[in-house]
Amino acid sequence: MTMVMADAAETNPVPDLFQANLAAFKRWAPNLYGRLAAVTAPNSELTVGPDGRIDMAFRGQGFYDGDALAATSAQLEEYFAKPLRHAINEPEPERLEGACGDFCTAVTDRLAEQAISYDGANCPPESHVLVVFGIGLGLHVGPLIERTGARVAVLIEPNLEFLYHSLYLTDWHAIYESAAEEGRQVVVIVEQDSSTIASRGRQILRANNPALLDGIYLYTHYPSAVLEQAKERVQHELFLTLSGLGFFEDELIMTRNAVANLGRGSVEILCDYHRRRDEPLFIVGSGPSVEGDLDFIADHADRAVLISIGSGLRVLLQRGIRPDFHVELENGEGNVEIMAATAKDHDLGGITLLASLTVQPGMVEMFDRAILFFRERVSSTTLFHSGLGVLQPAGPTVANSALIAGIRLGFRELYLFGLDMGSKVEGRFHAEGSVYGAGLRAEVAKPNRRFAGNFGGEVTGETIFNWSRKVLEGALQAHRGVRAYNCSDGARIAGAVPKVARAVELGAAPLDRTALQAAIAKGLRRYPLDHLRRTWGEQDSRAEAEEVFCFIERILDRAAEESEPGIDWIHEIFEAVRPDDPAKLVVTAYLSGTLSICIGCTNWYDRRIADPGDRQRYRRIAIGEFRALVGALRDKLFALFDEVDRRLTAA
Repeated sequence: MTMVMADAAETNPVPDLFQANLAAFKRWAPNLYGRLAAVTAPNSELTVGPDGRIDMAFRGQGFYDGDALAATSAQLEEYFAKPLRHAINEPEPERLEGACGDFCTAVTDRLAEQAISYDGANCPPESHVLVVFGIGLGLHVGPLIERTGARVAVLIEPNLEFLYHSLYLTDWHAIYESAAEEGRQVVVIVEQDSSTIASRGRQILRANNPALLDGIYLYTHYPSAVLEQAKERVQHELFLTLSGLGFFEDELIMTRNAVANLGRGSVEILCDYHRRRDEPLFIVGSGPSVEGDLDFIADHADRAVLISIGSGLRVLLQRGIRPDFHVELENGEGNVEIMAATAKDHDLGGITLLASLTVQPGMVEMFDRAILFFRERVSSTTLFHSGLGVLQPAGPTVANSALIAGIRLGFRELYLFGLDMGSKVEGRFHAEGSVYGAGLRAEVAKPNRRFAGNFGGEVTGETIFNWSRKVLEGALQAHRGVRAYNCSDGARIAGAVPKVARAVELGAAPLDRTALQAAIAKGLRRYPLDHLRRTWGEQDSRAEAEEVFCFIERILDRAAEESEPGIDWIHEIFEAVRPDDPAKLVVTAYLSGTLSICIGCTNWYDRRIADPGDRQRYRRIAIGEFRALVGALRDKLFALFDEVDRRLTAA
């Protein structure tokens, strides 16, 4: 890559480079090409001093104190003397599920057997990811990519004019062309909203081998409130890039559950957006603050539609409040046990279950009526939704499912109770009366950060709740016609107006619940058993899976045959199971998460083995264990397909 500087005699530095760069954006970043080509009268300008030094005049001042090249060079040297980076902790096999844990255990056992040492505290200078906050004239971009070795470079600039001026100085064509030849990703984001920047950045990282975040570089080019806010969000939300990748074993369970639930025949499915409804909707969770609102909810239950979520159902029933709907999302047997304990103490009659098709069949059987939905990005949805609308974002928690389900059902006036997403009492995240508050289940949430409170002050946050809150905020932003009021005394939720319960005003007339249920029923779809059989029969999932497994095995065979094995095979395998590949959505839904996590494990140890000979021995170990992993996944997946065949034949 080269940096081309201006000639002092030229009015516009290197106009030929400008045209070549504009063509590069047209080819590799067409979304920005139109915006750049439309710039005709920028408020800033490039300047060339008598000595040929280049700067940019912005708001009447020199942006680089008279010399862009010297300022950028000095900044780079200062940065690399103490770079801002984030390292990932050593993988903990005991905390990983199923095949991921087995793979990591096998790798570490082999390392110990072979007496191969590694330095867990050492994070080598190379990195998979580089995030640059501020492009300016872009003179730092090429050197940063070269020095970090980044395969994914996310370049953020709030001011389109700066990027425009950089076309005269920085060889963007060389940057993009080199990236294409070397299999790198260079993505430029031009946005002025820090939340949008952080969200788009996370999407890019998640789509490009997300488990390789170890040693990520974060570089700030110039001071900016927008960029600082974006950088803070990116740093705090790095865990979201790795969250929810999915485990192979979970996907097997979800497919089995979906087949069993759909196999009941003529299942009611919530998929379409219903007509707008005027009734207010209360979504009630089990955050600690709901305790103070139960009297209000009880007094107004006849004038609002009630949805309980998760352990919030038990809290309501203990107070004598019967919700219209109850929402469940998770696929584990533990949720069935919790519901069974609730059903033992309370009558569930008259409550309609709103749940993902992936919940345990035993959960569905405990309710008189069940309305099910397809949740996004899971194997069972890819297999069986056959064009029906998918509820998204339905996770990561049941609060997200309830919000999006309520919106799909047509409700536009929403009140959130007990959706605290944090706690004002350290370490207490659930109300008394919930299975957690009652001691029937251990509290697993661990406080980690402080967040702005809904009614002022701060609350203690937790990783999953913070993730859920971010998704709630995104959903509310995407549905601008919804009026949401947060009555919970927990974390502030952007897009939901803080409102104490006593300030809520509802109509005086009680709701006609019979008419409500009839209207909702008209907007649902039926999923007959014959449709399930036909949809499964039309799939060629086994052939699709076999093709992917064989392709991965060929990658591993080639790597094993090398006299000095490299590590590029981990990138090839990720590309083989890239989750957004439309040609193999079914098999990647099963494999992508688990293989990504195992890729991250492989990479972590490889980067920390200093001795070249030991590293070569380790790579052969990793290739062999990956081969065994792929074989085990193939056997289990094909056993599942056989099981589905038998079930649907017998149904």
